[in-house]
Amino acid sequence: MKKTIALVAAVVFVLGFAASAFAIHAEIPAETQAVIATGTTQITLGGEVRVRGWYKKNLKSALGQDSESYAFYDQRIRLSVDAKVSPNVQAFIQLESEGTGFDNTNDNYTWGTSGGNSGFSNAKPLSDPDFLQAWILYTGQGLFGVPAGLKIGHMPLQLAYGQFFNHTQYGDDAIVFFVDPTKQMHVGLLTIKFAEGTTTENGNDLDGYVALMTYKFSDAFKLGGNYTFLNLSSADFTQQNVGVHADGKIGNFGYKAAVDFQFGDAAEDVNFSGFAVGLNADYRINPVTLRGSFVYGSGQDEAGSDDIEEFTPFVGKSQNYSFIYEYQHATTAFNPSTLNSAAPSNGHAAGVANTMYANLGVDWKATKDVTLSLDGYLFWASETGAFEDVTGDDVDDDAGWEIDAKIKYQIAKNLVYQIDAGYFKNGSFFEDAYGIDKEGTTVLRHLLQLSF
Repeated sequence: MKKTIALVAAVVFVLGFAASAFAIHAEIPAETQAVIATGTTQITLGGEVRVRGWYKKNLKSALGQDSESYAFYDQRIRLSVDAKVSPNVQAFIQLESEGTGFDNTNDNYTWGTSGGNSGFSNAKPLSDPDFLQAWILYTGQGLFGVPAGLKIGHMPLQLAYGQFFNHTQYGDDAIVFFVDPTKQMHVGLLTIKFAEGTTTENGNDLDGYVALMTYKFSDAFKLGGNYTFLNLSSADFTQQNVGVHADGKIGNFGYKAAVDFQFGDAAEDVNFSGFAVGLNADYRINPVTLRGSFVYGSGQDEAGSDDIEEFTPFVGKSQNYSFIYEYQHATTAFNPSTLNSAAPSNGHAAGVANTMYANLGVDWKATKDVTLSLDGYLFWASETGAFEDVTGDDVDDDAGWEIDAKIKYQIAKNLVYQIDAGYFKNGSFFEDAYGIDKEGTTVLRHLLQLSF
């Protein structure tokens, strides 16, 4: 029934819009040469080639697993077609490389593997292409008399600043309806297909429904709110998240703040009750920008509690904050929901589950083409009670500290060279909770990326 309602709603939205000159996306830049197409259609080809070299030492890629130093290169390839059929109709298709074996939670292949030169053969590297994006956008003013639109297909999605939900890495299949009643207000309704169990049944799908609104009072204050309902009927699973966020800029000072509250049922008599709070600020003294942030994600104080008190986010394995902790290293997440492992994988990271951190950073635009960045982090486990129940001993909340440095050099138009260096010293938490008592983790990375 839910699928039927979504289909009918989409049809109503499409039929309700009359053509107008309103276009939500930017026009093709004047210096871009569009491919010749029939009639007034503009087709633009684009792409990206990224090559990265890595060095890692003492990286705990999963809980309890240590490794000596190692190094490798990987590569990612993207190709895209952007078709503007009219000012109101657009389609976008983007292909992205991956590892072999149809691993659609990976975006690169490692040099010398996948049937290439690793077998001492003269061979091309294997890399299966995936659809990173494939969507249709229709905009107009017909039904409501104000700018509105419908976007349907596979697309990157994020709520607010990504504290609860950030699937910009690989995207989701979704239907998005949006309307701008005024220049200051934006309203959106989304239905997201997280998982399709069987197409002939409704109860075994994990579906997401989102309502959101933002209002810009001034440059100094923009306020937004969102509500998410996730449902898997066959498992008696419903997770709900209510988020409120604000941001603004006053002179050289900028800020962002967000809070998320969770409730719902993971199973009979098991309830969500986690929350997260994030505060970010920056101040620019040209050519230097000073940054600071404090984030708290709730944790589990009892291993056998009927409430899931740990904040349960849905975020991809991209660099959500620090370079090593959470992006590459295991975190302090206890994972009572079984939805949010502490160990990062290709398509998943733990976010700020059971994590509190403070960050200070600085960006220095040394020249027109070179930017230098330095960040320091302190990490704590928000709660240690659940780990103490499991280990039967005291567990320290000190998760460690990290220093990250970055150099970004704009070599030429659309060509960037970047070096990242990070050192993470794990705290007493990892020794108490998992018996990990090793020297700190070092990760170095350099990359060359060309977009066209």
